[in-house]
Amino acid sequence: MENEKSDLTLTNRNQLNVTGVKKIKSSEPEQIVLILSDAALVIGGSNLFVVAASIQTGEVAIGGLVKSLRYTGINQKRKFSFKNLFR
Repeated sequence: MENEKSDLTLTNRNQLNVTGVKKIKSSEPEQIVLILSDAALVIGGSNLFVVAASIQTGEVAIGGLVKSLRYTGINQKRKFSFKNLFR
């Protein structure tokens, strides 16, 4: 489960379907951040909104104009370790 697959399907730049989502970290009209098993996916655009989400199945559908998709290498285990290190 550590390296669970994540798939992206972008249709006409206005419908994005993502699988393998663990959590929706934030949702704003200009940016949505999804937490995957080993990274965060930052979706940039305009008029973005969550159409449907099921964290049980890990599926999220996003509407609006998608302008960028960016992965950030946030490994939640490492982030947790750093928190414990500085306590």
